[in-house]
Amino acid sequence: MKVAIVGCGQIADAHIQEVGRIPGSTVAAVCDLNEHMAEQAAARFGVPAWYTDLDRMLAEVRPQVVHVTTPPASHLPIARKIAGAGAHAYIEKPFSATAAEAEEMAECAARAGILFCVGHSSGFSTAYQRLLRLRDDGGLGDIVHVDASMGYNLTGPFGRAMMGDPTHWVHTLPGGLPQNNISHPLSLVLPLLPDERPTVVARGLRLRAERYGDVRDRFFDEIRVFLVGRQTTASVTFTSRAKPVQLYALVHGTKLQAMMSADSRTLRWVEGATQPGPFAKVQWAYRDRHQAAREFRRNLSDLAHARLHFFEGMHELIRRFYAAIEGKGAMPIPVAEAVRTARVIDGIFAECERHQEES
Repeated sequence: MKVAIVGCGQIADAHIQEVGRIPGSTVAAVCDLNEHMAEQAAARFGVPAWYTDLDRMLAEVRPQVVHVTTPPASHLPIARKIAGAGAHAYIEKPFSATAAEAEEMAECAARAGILFCVGHSSGFSTAYQRLLRLRDDGGLGDIVHVDASMGYNLTGPFGRAMMGDPTHWVHTLPGGLPQNNISHPLSLVLPLLPDERPTVVARGLRLRAERYGDVRDRFFDEIRVFLVGRQTTASVTFTSRAKPVQLYALVHGTKLQAMMSADSRTLRWVEGATQPGPFAKVQWAYRDRHQAAREFRRNLSDLAHARLHFFEGMHELIRRFYAAIEGKGAMPIPVAEAVRTARVIDGIFAECERHQEES
């Protein structure tokens, strides 16, 4: 698989490294409007060619797949060019700045007969894939409700860069910082909520003190979302206040409850007690202890065998996408799912702004 990377910012490093871990795949070129960014990425990772002109790179390198790691507002025009060159594309989240752009990108891929895959990598972590297998095996029963939460550290490396620069591209998104990240918890919820267009109820909160007098004071600290389907509901929280910062999903089924943590890389489930009265309390605690011990042993084994990788979900998603391109497997995330997610995101921030205006 001959691969090219468009956009040589921070996340591009992970893409180059994960592509290099897939047998038979190689990054043949990188491209960025800033020549220094393109040149340094090529130099650090031994990529044979770098470009500042996307059209020229597509014509000269002729990659089979292009990874788009640029800001979301640029995804649609870049996707048009990639489709015109007959290449497939892995497009980082968020897939687009708006649902209308996502729909056009899906149509563009369909016309060209190529595949676009959105980078919802959180859903391909080991723990979440185990959760999906538990569901598919019938262990959860019918899913009643799903809770998902994502914390964000505004003083972390990306948070400091974004908060220190009012011209940062994140501030150009309609929903600002939360829009750039809310696809992470949504990608854990939506595969468990089959409705094409669930009802969206959302509230945005600005709880930090205003400090800048510009766009950095305008995005929401917290987003609280309630999604209503025909049989299943879900809640999603994005917060820059709750600690510790983590990403997790809690699934309530008719047979048991299961909690997946992306940060601890664990999956635990709770079954009803079978013992009477006070003995039930002991049984619940014993089961909790057993579950925790099992996950501890699993992580310890993975640590010993060097299987604890930060970008494990990205690696698995890329691997499956490449297999789909070669006709060796199904698309890991159909482009229709990227469009569905974009519509939900549009609904979330429209609701937040509407409620803000009313209040």
